[in-house]
Amino acid sequence: MHSKAKRWALIIIAVLSAVILFQIIKKVTRAGEKLSETAYDVKAVQAGKTDIQEAIFIRGIAEGNPQIKVYSQVPGKFERNAVSEGSFVNKDDTILYINRDIVGMDYQLANVMAPAAGIVTKIYTTDKGAFVTPQYPVAEIANPDKIKVILSTGEEDMIKIKAGQTAEISAAYGDKITLKGSVSSVTPFIDKDTMAGTVIVKADNPKRDIKPGMSVNVKIYGQRRQGIMLPENAVLLGESRSYVYINDNGRAKMTDVKTGYIEGDNIEITEGINIGDVVVTEGNFKLNEGNLLKIKE
Repeated sequence: MHSKAKRWALIIIAVLSAVILFQIIKKVTRAGEKLSETAYDVKAVQAGKTDIQEAIFIRGIAEGNPQIKVYSQVPGKFERNAVSEGSFVNKDDTILYINRDIVGMDYQLANVMAPAAGIVTKIYTTDKGAFVTPQYPVAEIANPDKIKVILSTGEEDMIKIKAGQTAEISAAYGDKITLKGSVSSVTPFIDKDTMAGTVIVKADNPKRDIKPGMSVNVKIYGQRRQGIMLPENAVLLGESRSYVYINDNGRAKMTDVKTGYIEGDNIEITEGINIGDVVVTEGNFKLNEGNLLKIKE
């Protein structure tokens, strides 16, 4: 009996020793894992308020201001041009002549005169004998010293645009020529068929750098306000959500955000970020919630 009890005591001691050893190994292993946890190299910025001036970009076609279609006052047949396209005319200069050509009547050639000074941008009738009526234009004149752009834009932009706002007109192609101008008028309604309205932007063009008929980009500036802007690559896209990673005591914390205005490579954060939050801007694509961060300068 004594030897049997001794044997059971040894077995119990061995089992307890094994359990204790297992717990020690487990703790050491966990400590080792913690020591070897990967720290992810990232770049980050501190969120802060900045001036935001929204701008609306619309493409259009430059016109002279004014740009006028010219009509004959009498019907007849085209006889000849007095000027060519590209010619400068003063008010009341003759543009072309009309032969009234009525049987039994002897008329002098009727001259079609310029209603305003400008450059002849188009002559619609060039074939001698072609019939001309007062209902259809025979030419077009534009004042190249002033430019206007008639724009059609959607409802979302229309509610932000008001007469008097600062604007820029720049050539869409070639040299980067930019004219300073302003919004001249905005239609007070939205067309129910097109869901758009009309905006007219005007600018002085003293050097005639932008020519009537050129494609132009128009930038209309809105009101200045304060907001949080972050580099656009700080914002990641998930399923029906946008989010960023912020530095939460050295670890990555996923935070849902709402975005607003985009300017260049920066995007406005309207919800989800507080002033002072440190937001990961580079290296965020490889992060998961709780990852250890190593922020690079």
